[in-house]
Amino acid sequence: MNRVLLVLALSFATLPARAVGLEATLSDWGTAGLIQTPTARGLPDGTVTAGLTALGGLHRHVFAGAQLLPSLEVTLRDSSYPSWHGLSEPGVDAKLRLLREGPWWPALAVGGRDVTGGGLDLPGKGRFAGEYLVASRRWWDVDVSLGIGWGRLGDYGHIRNPLRFLGGRFKRDRDPAKASSRGPEAWFTGERAALFGGVEWHTPLDGLSVKLEYSADSFRAQQQDDPSFRPGLPLNAGLAYRPWNWLELGAGVEQGSRAMLRLAARFDPRDVADIRPRTPPPAVGARPASPDAALPAPDIAALARLHRLPACAALIDGDHATLWLDPAGAGTAPLAREVGRAARLLADGAPPEVEWLTVVTGSAGLDGTAVTLSRRAVERAAGKRGSPEEIWRTARVDRSAGPPPDWSAPLTLSVVPTVEASLFEQSAPLVQRTYGDAVLTGEPLRGLVLSGGLRLNVSHNLHLLDTNAIPAAEPVRSDLPRYADRIAAVERLYAAWLAAPSASWSTRLSVGHFEEMFGGMGAEALYRPLTARWALGLDLNRVWKRPPDDVLRLAPESGRNTGHASLYWEAPGAATTGVLRLGRYLGGDWGGTVELMRAFDGGIRLSAQITWTEGPEGAQSRYGGRLDQGIALTMPLNPGGSWPPDGRLGTAVRTLGRDAGQRLRQPLPLYDASVTAGYGRLTGSWPRLME
Repeated sequence: MNRVLLVLALSFATLPARAVGLEATLSDWGTAGLIQTPTARGLPDGTVTAGLTALGGLHRHVFAGAQLLPSLEVTLRDSSYPSWHGLSEPGVDAKLRLLREGPWWPALAVGGRDVTGGGLDLPGKGRFAGEYLVASRRWWDVDVSLGIGWGRLGDYGHIRNPLRFLGGRFKRDRDPAKASSRGPEAWFTGERAALFGGVEWHTPLDGLSVKLEYSADSFRAQQQDDPSFRPGLPLNAGLAYRPWNWLELGAGVEQGSRAMLRLAARFDPRDVADIRPRTPPPAVGARPASPDAALPAPDIAALARLHRLPACAALIDGDHATLWLDPAGAGTAPLAREVGRAARLLADGAPPEVEWLTVVTGSAGLDGTAVTLSRRAVERAAGKRGSPEEIWRTARVDRSAGPPPDWSAPLTLSVVPTVEASLFEQSAPLVQRTYGDAVLTGEPLRGLVLSGGLRLNVSHNLHLLDTNAIPAAEPVRSDLPRYADRIAAVERLYAAWLAAPSASWSTRLSVGHFEEMFGGMGAEALYRPLTARWALGLDLNRVWKRPPDDVLRLAPESGRNTGHASLYWEAPGAATTGVLRLGRYLGGDWGGTVELMRAFDGGIRLSAQITWTEGPEGAQSRYGGRLDQGIALTMPLNPGGSWPPDGRLGTAVRTLGRDAGQRLRQPLPLYDASVTAGYGRLTGSWPRLME
């Protein structure tokens, strides 16, 4: 039998095929897959999903997920199931693609359900946990998948576990009394594993696919809950239909008799980038005949602002013309395109003797880069006789061009409606909070930031949070419902001073109310060489709790210290950044946070984080919470841009109201302020310089 399976697998992997680039669809669990089983496929890079699956008489899955990297998919899920207590079980599912599909081999992926173990608040292995290795191969419009599963994905146990010897070694080496059920032996020491697989046919009707699968899930947990339960046939059939790019519908029959319905929304950052209005670039005419015919520097800065560039100052000195952009790269346009349009304006209006054009990019008074371009190269490229690559050959990039001659104090209004949801409560499948922030920020002096924000609370059901069952004596965020009950409150009111003592160092000092729950004072330092793809940061803060019944007071007895050391690593182009933080959290607990931050065209930002700490004293016994995790997406309210100048829509699925692993929500972190105008974003978008 094993030899037959091996021959079939080899044939499946090596037959030539023609892949047609069809997008994957979702499974019941919210991940890319068939119905109950996963595939080795992934969604388009950056795609965010959210939805609900109902399987008659058994499960309801509420899920939200994201294709965080081209090879990494993460889904946050809360699964309700029939029980005497009406409980639900949260979980985190992840899939990592190991191999792309090629001309003679399939795509290969490894993954797991409930990879954090029993959801957020239950240590150990959850009722839905399982691991798998799966391959997928496409022939024209037919996609075939075959995998091997452990745990819930391998209940039927068709074959002896091929990794049992490795598992046995782990089992011998570790004390069973101390071993965690989520260690390596949780994957490998089972005596049996099982095969699963299926096929998806993308029909000629656009957006419609038909699925058929064999699942090795015997619903063992349901049989334990109800001895009379019978799982039915291990065969499932269904349909997936996408009438629009943003919506996916699913229906099917599972176990031979149970109806399944699925509704999911999909957001692809490329869709917003494709519909974003494109404004024509400034024209570059012949050089002014004389210095008197040229534009003075203040007029060039004013003209740049009319072209929706964040111009703060301009200077003409001999054969050099300089324009300062601050904040640069924070809008919907790529940084290099902002630089290119600023260079066009300088080339068109500067006196005839100017041969070098410098565009300084910065944020919050900190310079990111000073890009000096040949005026002649810019003129040639604007006339379609040159290219960004040719401009780069004579370009020079420095950290700064010196202080601007004057400072046009900017005043910006940000409007940020936000929806936050938690899928990590055992008492409720979905807890949400909706609010809107209006933030006014001014910079009366370069480097001095003054900001105040008003929060309007719209709706919430935070009384369903698990943490409300046993209130904490010294809450960190478990008293969140008291803050959300207020109709309106001052969300932030602070002052910050940012400076660059040297070419590679930047610093920040802050004082005031940083967020709706905490205020105080803080300091941060960031070491970031100009061309490096890494940075080191350290922030230290002394903060006090802001009582919910007094918007401006700090409770003197609630002082606490918090701070982190951070390591940042950028992918080429700096559109993707990974962050590792180690330090002390607001509850006094020590631990670490791993973050992933993505930036897409159109001003879209996607981020995810997971935190592990031991928790404040007594927190594990009260709440069982050692993990804090979430996915967040922000996008411009109007990609074309008019008003508000910094309007954004925020959505997040994260743990709400926890006391363990809580970081201070600092409104102006140095790395976030500098990366948008930095060297990595500039070089990564350089081909778009002359758009």
